[in-house]
Amino acid sequence: MKFSFLFLPVALLASAQAFAASADYYPTKAWRESTPEEQGLDSKVLAGMVDGIMQKHLNVHSVTVIRHGNVVLDTYFYPYRPTATHDVASVSKSITAAITGIAVDKGLIKVDQTMLSFFPKEAPADPDPLKQKVTVANLLNMQSGLDCGFAPGEQELEQMRRTNTWVKYTLALPMKYEPGGKFGYCSPGYHVLSSIITAATHAPEVEFARKNLFEPLGIRDVVWPPDEEGRTHGWGDSHFYPRDFGKIGYLYLHDGEWEGKQIVSKEWVRKSITKQADPGRGAGGGYGYGWWLANTAGMEEFGGNGRGGQKVAVWPEKDMIVIVTGGGYPASEVGPAIAKSIIADKPLPANADAVRDLRDKVAAAAKAPAPTATPDLPATAKSISGNFYEFPRNNSRLDGLSLTFNGKQEAQLKLKYLGTDLAMPVGLDGVYRLGPYGPLKLLAGATGKWTSDTDFLLDLNFISNINRYTVAIHFEDGQIQATINETSGLVRNGKVTGKKQ
Repeated sequence: MKFSFLFLPVALLASAQAFAASADYYPTKAWRESTPEEQGLDSKVLAGMVDGIMQKHLNVHSVTVIRHGNVVLDTYFYPYRPTATHDVASVSKSITAAITGIAVDKGLIKVDQTMLSFFPKEAPADPDPLKQKVTVANLLNMQSGLDCGFAPGEQELEQMRRTNTWVKYTLALPMKYEPGGKFGYCSPGYHVLSSIITAATHAPEVEFARKNLFEPLGIRDVVWPPDEEGRTHGWGDSHFYPRDFGKIGYLYLHDGEWEGKQIVSKEWVRKSITKQADPGRGAGGGYGYGWWLANTAGMEEFGGNGRGGQKVAVWPEKDMIVIVTGGGYPASEVGPAIAKSIIADKPLPANADAVRDLRDKVAAAAKAPAPTATPDLPATAKSISGNFYEFPRNNSRLDGLSLTFNGKQEAQLKLKYLGTDLAMPVGLDGVYRLGPYGPLKLLAGATGKWTSDTDFLLDLNFISNINRYTVAIHFEDGQIQATINETSGLVRNGKVTGKKQ
């Protein structure tokens, strides 16, 4: 393995030689696999983590652990499955930063270029002098000074998504601070970065990335949507298979080199995982160029984090990569448990019983529950069946819904989500009817049950797109009262009234 002595702490350098096993190996076609013990990890600890996620019904979708270039754990929790790509949310910012670096390496972008210089037609007519100073580097390290990312809930992102001109909206945001000063977690700023890539390369970010990053690494089937102007969502919404996303961590662990070719320059990797800004999250933390810096169980960590618990964590000292996807869960239940499984920097004695138990638990995690008995439908089901109820704009992104009941086993849901029409079956027996029903036609499912003659509880799970909603619906007098919760944090106890169309 080629470690960069420019950025690794001294403690990490001492252990670099222990990881020579993966020095010349690149998983372009497929990852190698081994037992945890063969890579110095304890299967019993990992099995306990998998079992704990199941027993606590945590909303974890997958956990993949890679050490010395070997996949030692690859778990998929029902209802997610490995044949579906998964939204990595704001981990997409780490990708956008890497792609920016490739464009910089090619001489297409300079980090000291000003933001407005890329958008002569969309820049404000009479911009604030401070805004004229915002650079590409300021966008990368979240220090643009725009009034964005300082209030809770990513309000500017939600407002931007409700417009048709996302870049113009962002460029028009007022300035709050001098560029290069305060850290503000501004997702719209990363959409501007994607648009800068497009302006500089004359291609959407996803297409430039496909040629210069994804294809060389053997990353496939990436789903990454554009805005209405054809610009890739630079801040989020990229979808990968978990194993494929692990390749991004592996690339950075190898200083940007892949099969003898420098995909991203070593200098860019160094800058990306060196502290460029202080988010104010305690000792050991920081933000580079799209990558978070942290300390897990005493180990230096760099990685990407996304809403709902999307994570790619790189632990250079242990030559490990951890990829987690989910829809909102306590992060403390996964990372620290994996860290506890690390016993040695060399193979452990084989433990066939522990490996068998781990495999059994991985298999159990993927299984669907048994169907439950379904009671007869209440009279209300017939009277409201097929009626569409429209919601006022609200933080949940749900704009309205209808339920159609043709029997007691299954219903049909029609939904308007951020202005897009979706439809899917609803299992009334406690089992998701899974299919390409979610946004971007990705994996989703729904269950539901009547909790009284006039109340229905809907579990709407956009599995590949993170969001999982619990919608408690009360039907009365031609309208509905809905209480909406979303597990990744979009909305909690949100109350809306839906009126029949």
